[in-house]
Amino acid sequence: MQILSLFLYFQAISAKQNGTSLSTLDSKHIPEAHGWSGGWCLASMAEAGWLRSAIINPMMADVLLIGSGNAPVATGSNSGGSMFATRYYTYRSISSAVKWNYPCYLLHDPYMTACYFHGGFGAVSSECASERFNVVSAATSAVYGPTAAMYGGPMGVASVYASIYFPFLADLPLAPAHRAFESFANKYILFSTVYQVPANWLVAHSLSSPVLAGQNLYNFGFDSYLARSVNAYNINDAGVQTSHFNVTVMSVVAASANIESGAVMLPFALAGKSWDGLTAGGPLGPAMKLFSLVIQFLMIKKLLLAHTIMNVADYVNVPACKGGCPIMDGGFTDNGPLTVVVAAGSKVPESTRPVWMLSVGAQATMSTVKYLMGTGTLKVWTFSGVNVCPFTVAGICTILSKVRELAVQALPPLSQTSYYSLGNAYQVYRPEIKLLAPYCGDPLTYDLFEARCAAEGMCDMWTTIIPSSLNDVKFTADTYILVFVMAFLDRTPVSARFVKKYLPQDMWNIMYYEHMDDWFPNFDALAPQKGGIGFTNLAGNSFMDFMTYLNLRLVGFTVHSKNDAWKMTHGDAHPVCDYTTYEAVDELSLSEPEFRVQQQMR
Repeated sequence: MQILSLFLYFQAISAKQNGTSLSTLDSKHIPEAHGWSGGWCLASMAEAGWLRSAIINPMMADVLLIGSGNAPVATGSNSGGSMFATRYYTYRSISSAVKWNYPCYLLHDPYMTACYFHGGFGAVSSECASERFNVVSAATSAVYGPTAAMYGGPMGVASVYASIYFPFLADLPLAPAHRAFESFANKYILFSTVYQVPANWLVAHSLSSPVLAGQNLYNFGFDSYLARSVNAYNINDAGVQTSHFNVTVMSVVAASANIESGAVMLPFALAGKSWDGLTAGGPLGPAMKLFSLVIQFLMIKKLLLAHTIMNVADYVNVPACKGGCPIMDGGFTDNGPLTVVVAAGSKVPESTRPVWMLSVGAQATMSTVKYLMGTGTLKVWTFSGVNVCPFTVAGICTILSKVRELAVQALPPLSQTSYYSLGNAYQVYRPEIKLLAPYCGDPLTYDLFEARCAAEGMCDMWTTIIPSSLNDVKFTADTYILVFVMAFLDRTPVSARFVKKYLPQDMWNIMYYEHMDDWFPNFDALAPQKGGIGFTNLAGNSFMDFMTYLNLRLVGFTVHSKNDAWKMTHGDAHPVCDYTTYEAVDELSLSEPEFRVQQQMR
């Protein structure tokens, strides 16, 4: 009651200052979903810092639906997000003061400086402390290296299991009886008392299935890659059913984070791409296409039998994959993970269909959004939406990409043709996989979405969902409209102010951080200066603190966005379509003869 009174107080202030009022979230519920994207420890630290704001601030618990009966109706996770979800769900039910660390930026010196340099991350994210992570990874490699070599090799299935289980999941207080995926879901997944459905957990992965993708039976290439998930519950018009999978939660998470199989398949996946007139125009084009398809089919089958790449048949029963299909990290199709959430939402009754989705992801996740809108490529060369750059200075890859785009425009026509020919051969274009369309078809929708993210670090976009059998999105009687919200982990004016105001001077004196206001929080996922895959105390605490600060700083944006979604779902108002307004006004423009007549009359 005290929280609600405080919220109403803020509403009154808003109404007094702006002439409008925000409706209380307590009385205006909307079915919403959360997306936890991949990126190993980068994902774990980002999502932990984001959710921690609900622990230190009771108002944020209501905004994020943490600790209340009105839980998100669905939470999609991928790769590092799936590992974080397993840890978060497990520790959520345990009463312990060590689950979270207190934000360093809310302390005063000298405690703040000591906290940044020496403070831990709390049990939820302790696995990503670089010293612990590197020691555990080295020990795992030494002990299980011979086993991995015999069962698929250094990039094989045994190696994937070991690299996921021991560094990320082995220390969880999970009883053996609760390690089965079904038992884990029954014990740790919450129930939404508002909508009377479980708060479903959708563990995303990428499935290479020629049959489901409508390809020829021999093509396991990128054109057969599909975004799928293992769901804690199957919810549809018939009711709620528990998913029956005879596998452990660790196995499901390992498949979701299996980037090794995707890397092994990369050269063969390229061979299965559809060729356009530019790349297949040579006299040997058809023969080479047929030869490459045969080679990739034989190699994929061999790698499946040798346990070098994961087989979906070891996890779930997919009728279209009786002969075996590769399963790998969800980032090879959708690192959001938005597709699996929308697919699950299209199958449930309209009253519980997610209409507002928040995705917390890396800066490069913006490229995934463009890909799902059919206007960009799948960034397989940048680890599918994860911040990976080989240079020491953070953010330099973004600068080089801009320079490259400008340089290509200055090339002679013949050189440009050669450049784009290489791009067609090695980039992945899949317009048929389109999932999102701008609401009312306004081309500026994405541009405004991207610009707002670059300015504030958080942005929303009204989208229309495209039904598709490839994405497993069912046709619905009404148009499925979704408000997609993303936290953008790149340098913004908000992050620069946070760095200058809160991070201690001793941190600026370290070479790696001396210009951090120019790139923070765009950490490279593998940068040795931040601890490799893990995080040093300094890097981890500053990153988590910023995520907590960003969530608190932009709470007004979140509340307004949810209220707009509530108005849309209840028929009170629809989003303003500026493109329709533009078309109506444009029709009033004078033709050239009318213009001349008017000029003469004046």
